[in-house]
Amino acid sequence: MLIRLSGYFVGLFLGLALIANHVRAAEDVVLKHYDESIYVISNYSGTDATHKEPRSIKQLLDLNVGGFRFYLEWERQQNKLMLRDSQGNSSPFIDQLHLIKDFLDHHPDRILTLFLDFNVNINELAVLIEESGIHTYLFEYQEKIGWPTLKEIVDTGKRLVIFGMQEHRNSPDWLHYVWDHAVEPYYSILEAPVFIGEFLKGDPKNNLLIYNDYNLPRKPDIPDDTYFNTSQNPYLIEHIKNVWTNTGKTPNFVMLDRFENWITQVLYQLRSFKTVKGTVTFNAQILNYVTWEGTNSLTSGKFCFPAGPGETLTLTPKSPGYRFKPETVVIAEPEQNKVQHFVGMPLEITEGLEAHYNFENGVRDFSINNFHGKALGVEFRNEPERDMYAWFNGKSQVELPKADELKLRDHDFTVAAWVKIDEYKKDKRDYSILGAPGGSYQQSIHLVIRNQRPYFGFYSNDLQGNTRIEAGKWYHLVWRYSKLNGEQAIYVDGRLDSRSLGHPSYKGRDNIYLGLAGYDDQSNLIGSLDDLTIWSRTLGEEEIWSLSKDLVELMPRKNIFIRYPLLSRIGIIFLSLFILWLIYRKLPFRNYRKRFLNTEKLKELETAQDYPERNYIQLFGDFKVVDKAGTDITNQFTPKIKQLFLLILLYSQHSKKGISTKKLSDILWPDLNYQNAKNSRGVTIRKLRLILQSLDEVEILFNIDCWTVRFSKNVYCDYVGCLKLLNENRDHHADFYLDFYKTIRAGEAFKGESHDWLDDFKGNIGNSIVDVLMQFIHKLDPETDHELILKLADRVLVTDPVNDQALSFKLKALVKQNNLNTARFTYEKFATLYEELYNERLALTFDDFLKS
Repeated sequence: MLIRLSGYFVGLFLGLALIANHVRAAEDVVLKHYDESIYVISNYSGTDATHKEPRSIKQLLDLNVGGFRFYLEWERQQNKLMLRDSQGNSSPFIDQLHLIKDFLDHHPDRILTLFLDFNVNINELAVLIEESGIHTYLFEYQEKIGWPTLKEIVDTGKRLVIFGMQEHRNSPDWLHYVWDHAVEPYYSILEAPVFIGEFLKGDPKNNLLIYNDYNLPRKPDIPDDTYFNTSQNPYLIEHIKNVWTNTGKTPNFVMLDRFENWITQVLYQLRSFKTVKGTVTFNAQILNYVTWEGTNSLTSGKFCFPAGPGETLTLTPKSPGYRFKPETVVIAEPEQNKVQHFVGMPLEITEGLEAHYNFENGVRDFSINNFHGKALGVEFRNEPERDMYAWFNGKSQVELPKADELKLRDHDFTVAAWVKIDEYKKDKRDYSILGAPGGSYQQSIHLVIRNQRPYFGFYSNDLQGNTRIEAGKWYHLVWRYSKLNGEQAIYVDGRLDSRSLGHPSYKGRDNIYLGLAGYDDQSNLIGSLDDLTIWSRTLGEEEIWSLSKDLVELMPRKNIFIRYPLLSRIGIIFLSLFILWLIYRKLPFRNYRKRFLNTEKLKELETAQDYPERNYIQLFGDFKVVDKAGTDITNQFTPKIKQLFLLILLYSQHSKKGISTKKLSDILWPDLNYQNAKNSRGVTIRKLRLILQSLDEVEILFNIDCWTVRFSKNVYCDYVGCLKLLNENRDHHADFYLDFYKTIRAGEAFKGESHDWLDDFKGNIGNSIVDVLMQFIHKLDPETDHELILKLADRVLVTDPVNDQALSFKLKALVKQNNLNTARFTYEKFATLYEELYNERLALTFDDFLKS
């Protein structure tokens, strides 16, 4: 009797849970996006399964399963595409498509997801989809829009999402390769979930998460009825919640080899959690990955965290190269779903700089720490490409301070250097860049070239690079370690080469050496080093890329004061005496500032024409190209041709080699095989060359498998002109600032273009524009130059809409012009934008900005 009553109450509870689940599902349709929702997916075909599914597709649909994983195969005898079930039986796939279509016809609020395993011709599947009539329900993902809300999916009727488990050429738009959209964590133990940020499959930036851990074999001594009982085994809920927390991704697809009723209660509890979602961005671009202090969760810049009953979430994002506003957010027991955004602000390249050796004057450290090295047998040479550099002969070495002083021990750090191996010696495996004595676990650090590839180790706690370092060539190498997530990363020429997580930190205390391996005399460096720099923090990808392209300089290389420090001291003394003389003469610095721009220079700025009448290319503001006859030919650039032109142009300005054919094809034609990509590339480049023939002249050149663009003196490009001005470094001349502003005043660089590869270029030129224009404003007199200050501030705010310094100058200029109402409106608009971005009110008042 008790058993019957127990069974009755269990059934009643499950029934109530199902009703609650329906209510919750209705709420989801209204509020949630597809990538924020949770579905049970039946592994109906039993692919890689540990359990067999005995139910039919119809029975599973009636149990509110959210989708299926199907294995499809071609039956030669019947000449049909067949669906295999977990028992090994096959049935015509079109029959199951009819069944699913009938279910969608009669359940207008249901959304289904299919995961298809198949290796047959994609056309066979496409024909079957068309014949079944189910194509009217097929959803097509649009990258610019992202995953819509469930309500939008239901309203449009596109309620069937299909993923392919394999990548297929020329796939129709409704077939989405699953690992372009989803990730799957490594399997873990239900009792002790561990996630260190690396996934079994998929890119961490993908939004969707597949959870497969319920299918793992269970301990034999635990019966099924207790192991999978939510009342007696809370790990069923807690484990998946931990994976959700650690990845920052909603567990969208809970894969089940065999459907059991307990999953209904698990999903009910998971869907009842409140969530905090949002983004971590810089320049409105979502960051690649973020570590969260306190939880060590590792996510992309788009996150969603669950909050269980009574939980307080403390969110403190960390990402190499940035600090964030707000720095930390505490959300106590949220009663409703919340949205929280974090905005990144790049760190100064000199922040955390511990030592910098450019070998211009031996092994002097040009950081503020003065960690000068002691050289033994090092030869200092000169060449046009790198100027002064250090050459090591295999017995040479440079002794640096101890690991504690350089903040390498048990700490975040980044080491960067230009490296050249003249030639590889037979039977010599390692070429040490930086090392320390010792040969025990975590006690020895070795940054080396091993087997002609970069290598990063703390002794038996190592990471192997992938790029082959060719002899006789300079490479920019970066080794980065993050204690928070145990990341070891290697960058080659500004690009991530290898990365691994979960490494314990370096714990050695010995002196650090350049050129000396420490563990083996045969591994000492025979080769060249330049600009070796150590930071006590993790550098961001943009910082590393900029260093590799020589876009930033920690110290000018061609500087007589660096090579001759005594002369530097004498110069400082004379400069100090000169300043004292000026003070004695009471030179009116205010008048000096007024004379920085005279009236004629201001008139020249007002009357100057931004661009020539012919032969010019405009990349600031709207994209525009005018040929040698003065005809606007912009409309001849299709989106693909325009992107091709920008790729070659931008890479040509930052590297003499330009862009390689492989990189060009991977960016523009990632889904095509080698031959098809080659054909498309050839056609597109030919079209581009035909268009550019109307200018006098612009050439697309091909040399050693790389593409570059060459301009004649008759053709003007504002972006190229901007880079030229920045490289000339004439910032102490009034003409420099005027010429720079005239060059970029048309508007945002690459306006309207949004490509992943373009982010670095946008960020670098944007930062340079803000820096130069703010320097320009500081040199002007607010009493007389308020009109120009207003224009400069507006241009800064185009690039950096929440630049408080630019706002301050703009408000003061407007007040000087008696435009008080406009000034207040400008402040209120800025404050609104600030609150939207940072989710906190602007602390400074209108009057505060006028006083600053």
